[in-house]
Parts: sequence; C-alpha cells; structure tokens
Amino acid sequence: MKYRICIGALLLAATLHVQAEPAPAGVQLQTCAACHGDKGQGNPALGAPRLAGQQANYLLQQLQGFKAGRRGYDTRDSHGAQMRAVVASLDEAEIEPLALHYAGQDLGPGSVATVADASGKAVYQGTCAACHGPDGGGYPLLKTPNLRILDAAYLERQLSHYAEGLRGADAHADQHAIWMRGISLQVGGAAERKAIVDYIGTLAAPAPAAGQ
Repeated sequence: MKYRICIGALLLAATLHVQAEPAPAGVQLQTCAACHGDKGQGNPALGAPRLAGQQANYLLQQLQGFKAGRRGYDTRDSHGAQMRAVVASLDEAEIEPLALHYAGQDLGPGSVATVADASGKAVYQGTCAACHGPDGGGYPLLKTPNLRILDAAYLERQLSHYAEGLRGADAHADQHAIWMRGISLQVGGAAERKAIVDYIGTLAAPAPAAGQ
C-alpha cells in the first residue's frame, strides 16, 4: 500500500536538533543567493526553488545528499548536477547552519492559491498526502518538504525526474528518494503529474490560530 512507505519513514526518521549554530559565512550565502535569491526566495527562471521557510530537516538531507552524490548524480538533471558541484565545495560543518538559516527565513506562505481541475485532488490525497500532509505542508519528522512554497515548474520537473530515475535511483539515492521514486511510478504519466501540481497550487497555508 502507498501508506506503508510513509509509516516506515516515520519510524526510521531522525529529527534535526535545532540548537545554537554558527551563522553561515557571507561567502556561502552569496553563493546560494546567486540562484536562490538574497533571502532564499527562489528564482523559477533559473530553476531554483524557494528555500526560505522550508523544512530544516529536508534542507539538511538534500544538502547532504548533494554532498555525497546521492542527488545530482545524473548529468541529464542539469540543475541537480550544478547544485552537486556547488555543495561539493562546502565542509560538512557548514551544511547544517545553511539549512537552519534558510528554514528560519520568513517570507510568508508562498504563492496565492489558484483553481485547478478537481481530478488532481483525488490523486494528491491518495498518493501524496500521507507523507506531505493533506495541506501540502510536509512533516519535519518525515523530512518531507513543504510543497506549497515550491513553484509549479520545479514540482513538475522533480516528479518527472523521479519517474525517469534521474532522482531516486537505487544505485545512488538515499532511502527517502528511493521511496519517492516508487510513489512517482504510481502516478499515471505527465497529465496526472500536472494535475497533482495544479492541485498543490490550490493549497493555502492554514490560517493562524486566534491570538497569534
């Protein structure tokens, strides 16, 4: 079943211990800003996703994956290969401060919710919601990203890369990416991937509780 993967991930997941960390060096932030923006807001024109406000556990895992060659291993994934080259120059000790820095940036909930074909809701809720949440916000314990703050082109590209093995291949990827590739193969092609992405675009961040 689709949900067993996420249950297993929950049992195996380790949390990122948020503690006092040295601030990232200016040169590191300048390097990231060249593609991701000065506040980590992302740049869809460059294929660079928003980092600001993303789950810290997820950002740490992805940076470690690039560093170890678990992501960006396929040259057809040009954006991933570029990121792998950039992260290769970082020391291990520099990675966690970067993840915590961008996770702590507050740029608001992301793009305004849009309207999409209703078919995307059923596919999302049946395939994606168990790990990414019914509202697309992700779960820190599962190291799953907040999908609501990622642009549509990036989401569609990543789903395609998983399906094609450019991301999540058994010979390279970590267990989370391998599981995600398995999920992507349950999605019925480009049209269904687009329906999922369009539906994610309709998801809005939950309203803050009274008094907050």
